Amino acid sequence: MVTTGAPPVPDVPVRGARAWLRFLVGFAVLWAVLQGAASLDPSARWGLAVLAVVLVVGLVVERVLSAAPPRVALRSLGFGRPAPRALLLGAVVSGVVLLVFPLAAALDIGPITLRPGWPWLVVGAFALHGLAEELVWRGFAFRRLRAGRSFPRAAVWTMPLVAATHVPILVTSGVAVGLGAMAVAAVTSVPFAYLFETGRGTLWAPALVHTAIDSFKLVEIAPAAVTAFSLLLVGVSLLVPLLALAVPRRVLER
Repeated sequence: MVTTGAPPVPDVPVRGARAWLRFLVGFAVLWAVLQGAASLDPSARWGLAVLAVVLVVGLVVERVLSAAPPRVALRSLGFGRPAPRALLLGAVVSGVVLLVFPLAAALDIGPITLRPGWPWLVVGAFALHGLAEELVWRGFAFRRLRAGRSFPRAAVWTMPLVAATHVPILVTSGVAVGLGAMAVAAVTSVPFAYLFETGRGTLWAPALVHTAIDSFKLVEIAPAAVTAFSLLLVGVSLLVPLLALAVPRRVLER
């Protein structure tokens, strides 16, 4: 799925009512497909299938908005060859996020055990929460909002879109966890966009960190410990990804 073809055609800045309408409709279509497909499989076991559906819709949306052929659209959406150092940084940050599990054990939050068939769940989680979600948030939304804007402005414009799409968690997981998820989605918009951009506009580095944050799907947690672990994970997810911003662009883009 990695393409090394010609770089994507520069995006037209999203300015003016018509451009915003086209952008928001495209975003809404992608999010609706992602949300609908993912809701059919909360376990992420069928993450590869969800990714395939979202990717096909993404290619269609790019065709409608930019007349981009599939190969160019695939690269535009983030499926290119990443910068090795950005990918390494993503892996390191992911590893630090995963320390939430030994931290939970040290705080006597648990017990926490791996689910049966967890290796396949890793694949599904990476496909769904890593690649499919990052395709929508970074490959489409941030990339298009970045055209004609500074990095900070584009990241800020992306925040409310990403946070709003996490509102359903308020219903499914309660107010505390739901608000935490919305906060994580908004705050991580900045480091994820940074990894996307320094990774040559590719999804791989932010997808690694995103998967680490959603790694709770690989484990079974005692009911009495779910809220405590969820809040601990929210705290880790709010703080740790910000470490990526400490590494200068000139280092990552070499």
